[in-house]
Amino acid sequence: MPPQTLTPQEVQSLFKTDPTAIYVDVRTVPEFAAGHPRGKIVNIPILFRHPTTNDTYPNTSFLEVVQSLYASDALLIVGCEKGMRAQQAAEQLQQAGYTNVSIMPDGYAGWRAQQLPTTTDNRDGISYVSLLMPVKRKGKKKAAAHA
Repeated sequence: MPPQTLTPQEVQSLFKTDPTAIYVDVRTVPEFAAGHPRGKIVNIPILFRHPTTNDTYPNTSFLEVVQSLYASDALLIVGCEKGMRAQQAAEQLQQAGYTNVSIMPDGYAGWRAQQLPTTTDNRDGISYVSLLMPVKRKGKKKAAAHA
């Protein structure tokens, strides 16, 4: 079943009415750091861009990080800049067993077009690096325990 689609206004309303709603911004770290919707949000990129060639490659830790943070029934709203990466991420999440995934196909571009509140907040608990590091440390401890 395809994920439900939400408009930027519907997402903003969810932020106000459902404290469990989490917006997963799947844009790259630099895109996210430059600005994103204000609300309960985390940055977990679905792909990375090489800084000099602009080639893209998948984030092989995407699902691992999401699974370390959220139960399979968590209310996750996935967004990117204009929708393509959000659709890919939502499909991956659904294939991994997530049952309450929505997308905001208008993405951050649509959010800005509606002049909704934005922020550049990228502190621990929001930034990708701060979400990734505990997952990787945990993986190293497991590997060391099995050695």
